Amino acid sequence: MNEPAPDSPKLASGLPDPSWKAAFAELSLRSRVQWNASLQRLNTWRIGGQARCLVDVAEPEDLAKLLPFIAEYQVPWTLLGKGSNLLIPDETWPGIVIHLSGSFKHWVPSVEARTVQAGAALADVTFSQRCVELGWGGMEFLVGVPGTIGGAVAMNAGAHGGEVSDFLSQARWFDMRGQEHVASSEQAGFRYRHSHLNGRNGVVVTSATFELRESEPAQVRERLSQCLRFREDKQPRQPSCGSVFKNPPGDHAARLIEHSGLKGFCVGDAQVSLKHANFIVNLGSARSADLEAVIREVQRRVFEQHGVSLEPEVQWLQPLPSETLPLLDEPETMSPKWV
Repeated sequence: MNEPAPDSPKLASGLPDPSWKAAFAELSLRSRVQWNASLQRLNTWRIGGQARCLVDVAEPEDLAKLLPFIAEYQVPWTLLGKGSNLLIPDETWPGIVIHLSGSFKHWVPSVEARTVQAGAALADVTFSQRCVELGWGGMEFLVGVPGTIGGAVAMNAGAHGGEVSDFLSQARWFDMRGQEHVASSEQAGFRYRHSHLNGRNGVVVTSATFELRESEPAQVRERLSQCLRFREDKQPRQPSCGSVFKNPPGDHAARLIEHSGLKGFCVGDAQVSLKHANFIVNLGSARSADLEAVIREVQRRVFEQHGVSLEPEVQWLQPLPSETLPLLDEPETMSPKWV
């Protein structure tokens, strides 16, 4: 299923073939491999350059081959789901981008225990809708999170007063040696928009099991509808990454941004949304550099006027470690590129 590489010793991007390319071919992956693939379809801002190598990993066996290869050859790599919380650079990504697909989209309910095992590539909205069909409540909030289950676990996604950590029973993940592990909710190290099960730790979440509440189907459907109506009423329809900044203690980022007179502020086609000030939208042809400039100006002006340092919730796409780091109860030290 691999796309043939260009005949030229240089790739279509004009960059020389990577030193690991010949060894990569010997992996004989069953998953789809693309060279010089646009990353715009893999993020909700619809921005960014190309990936030197994009692998749509469809099965655990390929992931178990690919991660040790990356570690052995020290290949720059990163992980993408729907890219709803990412700022992807305009430049070509120099290594491998892993995008889970295929069997990682599974959804397996256990009626007796009211639990669901969901693959990391399953869309959050699909997960929520399927739970409604069974009359299981609690995670309706995910319908408004434009990502995947893997990303929701890694970032402890939440909305409308609920978080993934409230319902996670356990998660399965691969380390950089290609070995699979199981972590309980307690071992995941959850806190606000964070968990240890993050690519920054050299971890790839492959599935998660959630415990839900039995409810009347009509009530669950109504709560789901409320979440959808809230999203439609309050959030812009143009391409965005979701909320750009974390809410500071005791306040809301959107309020601070709006009161700083920043609604509608633009750099190129990147604009602070007129509908929700904590969203930055792509009006059509925004570049990542434009979005970064808007983020910096919002941080500068909010601090100048309110004395509050807004911390980005969105992440810059960065190379991930080539080995799995110790999963300690310590704050993350890696800062976004623009801070």
